[in-house]
Amino acid sequence: MNTERLTEDLLLLTRLLRPLRHTDMTPEQYWLLRRLQRFGPKSMSELAQGLGITTGSATVACKRLEKIGWVTRTRQIEDERVVLVALTEQGASQIESVREQRRASLAHLLEHLAVQEQQELQRLIEKLLEVAEYKDLEN
Repeated sequence: MNTERLTEDLLLLTRLLRPLRHTDMTPEQYWLLRRLQRFGPKSMSELAQGLGITTGSATVACKRLEKIGWVTRTRQIEDERVVLVALTEQGASQIESVREQRRASLAHLLEHLAVQEQQELQRLIEKLLEVAEYKDLEN
């Protein structure tokens, strides 16, 4: 099998499944909000590290998200240099709406596969995720 073609097809599939095709949310905003949803409030530096961006970039993104009411930023009393970022109810609602759109899009695609094909795809995805998580732990 041609690994290059498989790679290109997987990249195309991920582009088609992008969460933001019909929203005003940028990919960067999606992943920032998703991280807060998954792990709870984080300091600006923890958030930046988790997203693989600079603290300055995280600060700019969070200020924009704060202006539209999707996150709060709170300076810590014990150390005013530390800013804690938390997801608001409105932000949680926005991210959940986008995730639901993604799930519906993917479910629609999967309907075109037979049950056995879906099971095989599940097995292969699980195998790839195991390798990806192992590689992530190495870095």
